[in-house]
Amino acid sequence: MWASKSSIKSNATSIKKFYEFMLEKGNIDEEAYKELKEEVKYNTQEWLDTMDRYDDPDIEDMEEVWGL
Repeated sequence: MWASKSSIKSNATSIKKFYEFMLEKGNIDEEAYKELKEEVKYNTQEWLDTMDRYDDPDIEDMEEVWGL
């Protein structure tokens, strides 16, 4: 499997660094940067939980994986 908890965390860190770079270059404003950081902070645990459900062999219904 290509996804792991460490890859999700690494990707979250990378996107934050990219947005910081975009802010420094003037391509986004401070508000967009703050919103992205808050979005990542708020959703990281859910992304990790979704991955756990996806990898759970006892879950057969994909709606359960995605929390539908």
